[in-house]
Amino acid sequence: MAEVSLVPSIGPFGVVAGIVLTILAGLLIEQLVHYVSWRFQRAAVGVAAIFAPIITSSPELAIFTVALLQGQAEIAWGSIVAQPFMAATVIYPMVIAVSLAAWALGWRRYRLPHVHRIVAVPLLVFTIPLLPILFLHPERYGIYGRLYGVLLLVLYFVYAKFMLREEEVEKAGSSLWLRNPALQTAAAVVTMAFGAEWMVGGIKELGASLGLDKLALSVILVPVATVIPESVVGIIFIAKGRDDEGVGVIVGEKALYSTFYPGLAMVLGVYSLEPAAATALTIAIIISMFEVVAIWFGYFGLTAPIGLGGYVYYVACYTLHMACPQLGGFA
Repeated sequence: MAEVSLVPSIGPFGVVAGIVLTILAGLLIEQLVHYVSWRFQRAAVGVAAIFAPIITSSPELAIFTVALLQGQAEIAWGSIVAQPFMAATVIYPMVIAVSLAAWALGWRRYRLPHVHRIVAVPLLVFTIPLLPILFLHPERYGIYGRLYGVLLLVLYFVYAKFMLREEEVEKAGSSLWLRNPALQTAAAVVTMAFGAEWMVGGIKELGASLGLDKLALSVILVPVATVIPESVVGIIFIAKGRDDEGVGVIVGEKALYSTFYPGLAMVLGVYSLEPAAATALTIAIIISMFEVVAIWFGYFGLTAPIGLGGYVYYVACYTLHMACPQLGGFA
Protein backbone atom coordinates (compact mmCIF):
# COMPACT_ATOMS: atom_id res chain seq x y z
CA MET A 1 0.00 0.00 0.00
CA ALA A 2 1.34 3.42 -0.95
CA GLU A 3 2.15 5.86 1.81
CA VAL A 4 -0.34 8.70 2.28
CA SER A 5 0.93 12.16 3.26
CA LEU A 6 -0.88 15.44 3.72
CA VAL A 7 2.37 17.29 3.02
CA PRO A 8 3.46 17.51 -0.67
CA SER A 9 6.87 15.99 -1.30
CA ILE A 10 9.71 18.29 -2.38
CA GLY A 11 12.28 15.53 -2.80
CA PRO A 12 15.74 15.60 -1.18
CA PHE A 13 15.32 19.36 -0.57
CA GLY A 14 12.92 18.30 2.17
CA VAL A 15 15.89 17.65 4.46
CA VAL A 16 16.94 21.31 4.43
CA ALA A 17 13.36 22.62 4.49
CA GLY A 18 12.48 20.27 7.34
CA ILE A 19 15.44 21.38 9.45
CA VAL A 20 14.64 25.08 8.86
CA LEU A 21 10.97 24.62 9.80
CA THR A 22 11.86 22.53 12.85
CA ILE A 23 14.25 25.20 14.14
CA LEU A 24 11.61 27.86 13.50
CA ALA A 25 9.07 25.84 15.50
CA GLY A 26 11.62 25.51 18.30
CA LEU A 27 12.13 29.27 18.43
CA LEU A 28 8.36 29.81 18.59
CA ILE A 29 8.10 27.37 21.50
CA GLU A 30 11.09 28.93 23.28
CA GLN A 31 9.29 32.28 23.20
CA LEU A 32 6.16 30.62 24.54
CA VAL A 33 8.11 29.15 27.46
CA HIS A 34 9.26 32.62 28.51
CA TYR A 35 5.79 34.08 27.98
CA VAL A 36 3.96 31.38 29.97
CA SER A 37 6.55 31.64 32.76
CA TRP A 38 5.95 35.42 32.99
CA ARG A 39 2.19 35.33 32.40
CA PHE A 40 1.47 32.74 35.11
CA GLN A 41 4.46 33.52 37.36
CA ARG A 42 5.87 30.01 37.20
CA ALA A 43 9.48 28.83 37.22
CA ALA A 44 10.93 28.91 33.70
CA VAL A 45 12.66 25.55 34.23
CA GLY A 46 9.33 24.00 35.21
CA VAL A 47 7.49 25.49 32.22
CA ALA A 48 10.27 24.24 29.94
CA ALA A 49 10.04 20.76 31.46
CA ILE A 50 6.23 20.48 31.23
CA PHE A 51 4.87 22.83 28.58
CA ALA A 52 7.50 22.37 25.84
CA PRO A 53 7.47 18.52 25.81
CA ILE A 54 3.67 18.46 25.54
CA ILE A 55 3.87 20.54 22.35
CA THR A 56 6.86 18.74 20.84
CA SER A 57 5.33 15.32 21.55
CA SER A 58 2.13 16.18 19.66
CA PRO A 59 3.18 14.20 16.54
CA GLU A 60 3.80 11.09 18.67
CA LEU A 61 0.48 11.63 20.45
CA ALA A 62 -1.23 11.68 17.06
CA ILE A 63 0.48 8.43 16.05
CA PHE A 64 -0.45 6.87 19.41
CA THR A 65 -4.11 7.93 19.09
CA VAL A 66 -4.52 6.85 15.47
CA ALA A 67 -2.84 3.50 16.18
CA LEU A 68 -5.23 2.89 19.09
CA LEU A 69 -8.28 3.77 17.00
CA GLN A 70 -7.10 1.37 14.31
CA GLY A 71 -6.45 -1.43 16.80
CA GLN A 72 -2.69 -1.36 16.21
CA ALA A 73 -1.51 -1.79 19.81
CA GLU A 74 2.07 -2.69 18.84
CA ILE A 75 2.49 0.52 16.83
CA ALA A 76 1.00 2.57 19.69
CA TRP A 77 3.36 1.03 22.21
CA GLY A 78 6.32 1.26 19.85
CA SER A 79 5.82 5.01 19.46
CA ILE A 80 6.16 5.29 23.26
CA VAL A 81 9.13 2.96 23.76
CA ALA A 82 11.09 4.66 20.99
CA GLN A 83 11.41 8.00 22.79
CA PRO A 84 13.36 6.98 25.94
CA PHE A 85 15.61 4.85 23.72
CA MET A 86 16.26 7.62 21.18
CA ALA A 87 16.77 10.16 23.98
CA ALA A 88 19.48 8.07 25.59
CA THR A 89 21.23 7.03 22.38
CA VAL A 90 20.79 9.93 19.94
CA ILE A 91 19.59 13.09 21.73
CA TYR A 92 22.38 13.13 24.34
CA PRO A 93 25.15 12.98 21.69
CA MET A 94 23.31 15.62 19.64
CA VAL A 95 23.20 17.91 22.69
CA ILE A 96 26.98 17.56 23.13
CA ALA A 97 27.60 18.31 19.44
CA VAL A 98 25.44 21.45 19.59
CA SER A 99 27.06 22.56 22.85
CA LEU A 100 30.57 22.24 21.41
CA ALA A 101 29.58 24.04 18.20
CA ALA A 102 27.91 26.89 20.12
CA TRP A 103 30.99 27.20 22.36
CA ALA A 104 33.26 27.37 19.30
CA LEU A 105 31.06 30.15 17.88
CA GLY A 106 31.26 32.08 21.14
CA TRP A 107 27.58 31.61 22.04
CA ARG A 108 28.35 29.65 25.19
CA ARG A 109 30.76 30.03 28.08
CA TYR A 110 31.34 26.31 28.66
CA ARG A 111 32.08 23.49 26.24
CA LEU A 112 29.67 21.05 27.92
CA PRO A 113 26.26 21.73 29.48
CA HIS A 114 26.50 22.59 33.20
CA VAL A 115 23.43 21.83 35.29
CA HIS A 116 22.45 21.81 38.95
CA ARG A 117 22.30 18.49 40.77
CA ILE A 118 18.56 18.80 41.25
CA VAL A 119 18.21 17.89 37.55
CA ALA A 120 19.55 14.41 38.34
CA VAL A 121 16.65 13.72 40.68
CA PRO A 122 13.82 13.76 38.10
CA LEU A 123 16.01 11.86 35.63
CA LEU A 124 16.51 9.10 38.19
CA VAL A 125 12.88 9.22 39.31
CA PHE A 126 11.69 8.73 35.74
CA THR A 127 14.21 6.04 34.90
CA ILE A 128 13.22 3.78 37.79
CA PRO A 129 9.53 3.48 36.66
CA LEU A 130 10.72 1.87 33.43
CA LEU A 131 12.18 -1.11 35.32
CA PRO A 132 8.91 -2.77 36.45
CA ILE A 133 7.51 -2.39 32.92
CA LEU A 134 10.06 -4.99 31.80
CA PHE A 135 8.36 -7.55 34.06
CA LEU A 136 4.70 -6.54 33.79
CA HIS A 137 3.76 -8.69 30.80
CA PRO A 138 0.07 -8.22 29.96
CA GLU A 139 -0.46 -11.86 29.09
CA ARG A 140 0.54 -12.87 32.63
CA TYR A 141 -0.06 -9.92 34.94
CA GLY A 142 -2.74 -7.86 33.18
CA ILE A 143 -4.44 -6.42 36.27
CA TYR A 144 -1.12 -5.44 37.86
CA GLY A 145 -0.07 -3.77 34.62
CA ARG A 146 -3.23 -1.62 34.64
CA LEU A 147 -2.76 -0.68 38.30
CA TYR A 148 0.84 0.25 37.64
CA GLY A 149 -0.36 2.39 34.75
CA VAL A 150 -2.59 4.35 37.14
CA LEU A 151 0.40 4.84 39.45
CA LEU A 152 2.48 6.20 36.57
CA LEU A 153 -0.24 8.69 35.62
CA VAL A 154 -0.47 9.94 39.20
CA LEU A 155 3.34 10.22 39.37
CA TYR A 156 3.45 12.44 36.30
CA PHE A 157 0.81 14.83 37.62
CA VAL A 158 2.65 15.07 40.96
CA TYR A 159 5.84 15.86 39.04
CA ALA A 160 4.06 18.50 36.93
CA LYS A 161 2.63 20.18 40.03
CA PHE A 162 6.08 20.29 41.63
CA MET A 163 7.81 21.67 38.54
CA LEU A 164 5.16 24.33 37.86
CA ARG A 165 5.77 25.97 41.21
CA GLU A 166 5.21 29.68 41.65
CA GLU A 167 8.15 31.98 41.09
CA GLU A 168 8.33 35.75 40.68
CA VAL A 169 9.12 36.59 37.07
CA GLU A 170 9.47 40.31 36.36
CA LYS A 171 9.48 40.23 32.55
CA ALA A 172 8.64 37.82 29.77
CA GLY A 173 12.20 37.74 28.45
CA SER A 174 11.11 37.83 24.81
CA SER A 175 7.99 38.95 23.00
CA LEU A 176 5.85 36.61 20.92
CA TRP A 177 6.38 36.95 17.19
CA LEU A 178 2.67 36.23 16.57
CA ARG A 179 1.57 38.20 19.67
CA ASN A 180 -1.28 35.79 20.47
CA PRO A 181 -0.09 32.76 22.54
CA ALA A 182 -2.81 30.42 21.22
CA LEU A 183 -1.99 31.37 17.63
CA GLN A 184 1.73 30.94 18.22
CA THR A 185 1.19 27.52 19.84
CA ALA A 186 -0.89 26.37 16.86
CA ALA A 187 1.70 27.76 14.44
CA ALA A 188 4.50 25.93 16.28
CA VAL A 189 2.66 22.60 16.11
CA VAL A 190 1.83 22.96 12.40
CA THR A 191 5.35 24.13 11.54
CA MET A 192 6.85 21.21 13.45
CA ALA A 193 4.52 18.73 11.72
CA PHE A 194 5.47 20.02 8.26
CA GLY A 195 9.14 20.10 9.21
CA ALA A 196 9.17 16.53 10.49
CA GLU A 197 7.26 15.25 7.45
CA TRP A 198 9.55 16.96 4.98
CA MET A 199 12.67 15.89 6.87
CA VAL A 200 11.74 12.20 6.92
CA GLY A 201 10.50 12.30 3.33
CA GLY A 202 13.63 14.12 2.21
CA ILE A 203 15.89 11.55 3.83
CA LYS A 204 13.99 8.74 2.11
CA GLU A 205 14.22 10.52 -1.25
CA LEU A 206 17.92 11.24 -0.73
CA GLY A 207 18.55 7.62 0.19
CA ALA A 208 16.70 6.41 -2.89
CA SER A 209 18.67 8.74 -5.17
CA LEU A 210 21.94 7.50 -3.66
CA GLY A 211 20.85 3.87 -3.86
CA LEU A 212 20.87 3.32 -0.10
CA ASP A 213 19.02 0.37 1.39
CA LYS A 214 15.54 1.22 2.73
CA LEU A 215 16.12 -0.88 5.84
CA ALA A 216 19.23 1.09 6.72
CA LEU A 217 17.33 4.33 6.24
CA SER A 218 14.39 3.28 8.39
CA VAL A 219 16.59 2.08 11.24
CA ILE A 220 19.50 4.51 11.19
CA LEU A 221 18.59 7.80 9.49
CA VAL A 222 14.84 8.32 9.82
CA PRO A 223 14.86 8.00 13.66
CA VAL A 224 17.49 10.76 13.80
CA ALA A 225 15.17 13.01 11.79
CA THR A 226 12.23 12.31 14.06
CA VAL A 227 14.36 13.03 17.15
CA ILE A 228 15.24 16.58 16.07
CA PRO A 229 11.69 17.99 16.46
CA GLU A 230 11.47 16.48 19.96
CA SER A 231 14.75 17.97 21.16
CA VAL A 232 14.96 21.22 19.19
CA VAL A 233 13.65 23.42 22.04
CA GLY A 234 16.17 21.98 24.51
CA ILE A 235 18.95 22.34 21.95
CA ILE A 236 18.07 26.02 21.34
CA PHE A 237 18.22 26.72 25.09
CA ILE A 238 21.58 24.93 25.37
CA ALA A 239 23.01 26.76 22.34
CA LYS A 240 22.15 30.02 24.15
CA GLY A 241 23.81 28.84 27.37
CA ARG A 242 20.51 28.27 29.25
CA ASP A 243 21.55 24.77 30.32
CA ASP A 244 19.07 24.19 33.13
CA GLU A 245 16.12 25.03 30.88
CA GLY A 246 17.56 23.04 27.98
CA VAL A 247 18.20 19.93 30.01
CA GLY A 248 14.86 20.49 31.73
CA VAL A 249 13.09 20.18 28.36
CA ILE A 250 14.92 16.93 27.58
CA VAL A 251 14.29 15.46 31.03
CA GLY A 252 10.68 16.64 30.83
CA GLU A 253 10.28 14.79 27.54
CA LYS A 254 11.68 11.69 29.20
CA ALA A 255 9.29 12.11 32.13
CA LEU A 256 6.34 12.32 29.74
CA TYR A 257 7.39 9.12 27.99
CA SER A 258 8.34 7.26 31.16
CA THR A 259 5.13 7.92 33.07
CA PHE A 260 2.18 9.56 31.29
CA TYR A 261 2.20 7.79 27.92
CA PRO A 262 3.20 4.33 29.25
CA GLY A 263 0.70 4.74 32.08
CA LEU A 264 -2.08 5.58 29.63
CA ALA A 265 -1.15 2.62 27.43
CA MET A 266 -1.06 0.24 30.40
CA VAL A 267 -4.40 1.47 31.78
CA LEU A 268 -5.93 0.84 28.35
CA GLY A 269 -4.24 -2.57 28.18
CA VAL A 270 -2.55 -1.87 24.85
CA TYR A 271 1.10 -2.26 25.80
CA SER A 272 3.17 -5.13 24.47
CA LEU A 273 6.69 -6.12 25.47
CA GLU A 274 8.13 -7.78 22.41
CA PRO A 275 11.89 -8.55 22.49
CA ALA A 276 12.66 -5.46 20.37
CA ALA A 277 10.81 -3.16 22.80
CA ALA A 278 12.36 -4.82 25.85
CA THR A 279 15.85 -4.40 24.39
CA ALA A 280 15.24 -0.70 23.65
CA LEU A 281 13.96 -0.10 27.20
CA THR A 282 16.90 -1.95 28.74
CA ILE A 283 19.41 0.14 26.80
CA ALA A 284 17.59 3.36 27.76
CA ILE A 285 17.59 2.40 31.45
CA ILE A 286 21.30 1.49 31.55
CA ILE A 287 22.40 4.70 29.82
CA SER A 288 20.12 6.88 31.95
CA MET A 289 21.64 5.42 35.12
CA PHE A 290 25.09 6.50 33.93
CA GLU A 291 23.71 9.93 33.00
CA VAL A 292 22.37 10.42 36.53
CA VAL A 293 25.94 10.01 37.85
CA ALA A 294 27.26 12.54 35.30
CA ILE A 295 24.58 15.11 36.19
CA TRP A 296 25.31 14.63 39.89
CA PHE A 297 28.78 16.05 39.16
CA GLY A 298 27.28 19.02 37.31
CA TYR A 299 27.53 17.87 33.69
CA PHE A 300 25.07 16.59 31.12
CA GLY A 301 25.69 14.36 28.11
CA LEU A 302 28.90 12.61 29.22
CA THR A 303 27.21 9.32 28.34
CA ALA A 304 27.15 10.29 24.65
CA PRO A 305 29.74 7.63 23.65
CA ILE A 306 27.83 4.97 25.60
CA GLY A 307 24.59 6.10 23.96
CA LEU A 308 26.05 5.85 20.47
CA GLY A 309 27.37 2.40 21.34
CA GLY A 310 23.90 1.35 22.50
CA TYR A 311 22.37 2.65 19.27
CA VAL A 312 24.89 0.74 17.14
CA TYR A 313 24.21 -2.40 19.19
CA TYR A 314 20.46 -2.07 18.68
CA VAL A 315 20.86 -1.49 14.95
CA ALA A 316 23.10 -4.57 14.75
CA CYS A 317 20.49 -6.66 16.60
CA TYR A 318 17.71 -5.35 14.37
CA THR A 319 19.68 -5.98 11.18
CA LEU A 320 20.55 -9.53 12.29
CA HIS A 321 16.94 -10.22 13.21
CA MET A 322 15.65 -8.98 9.84
CA ALA A 323 18.36 -10.77 7.81
CA CYS A 324 18.25 -14.07 9.69
CA PRO A 325 15.12 -14.39 11.88
CA GLN A 326 16.13 -17.89 12.88
CA LEU A 327 19.27 -16.50 14.52
CA GLY A 328 17.29 -14.03 16.62
CA GLY A 329 19.09 -10.75 17.08
CA PHE A 330 17.16 -9.56 20.13
CA ALA A 331 17.55 -11.17 23.53
